[in-house]
Amino acid sequence: MPFPCLADPDKDGYRAFGLKRGSAMEVMGPATWGAGLRAFRKGHRVESPGDDVFQMPGTFIIDSASVVRFARYARHSGDHPKAAELLAALATMRGA
Repeated sequence: MPFPCLADPDKDGYRAFGLKRGSAMEVMGPATWGAGLRAFRKGHRVESPGDDVFQMPGTFIIDSASVVRFARYARHSGDHPKAAELLAALATMRGA
């Protein structure tokens, strides 16, 4: 990757960006079934009993001046932006 990608195992960023813990419907409801099946087929699993399956995801692109250029707060646990959406956001940063 030509840019850093960060993970947040201590959930500091989750708290800083206001990412909430989801309800049972947001985490296991019908809206999540398709994404869950696709993830399962790719081999993704909850890695340990310590993982918080109720933690709602979010995706953020932050530029070198610490300006948030893209923010996506998931509507349910399977709601992740497509790669094309992220690449488009990154492309607009190059022109800014």
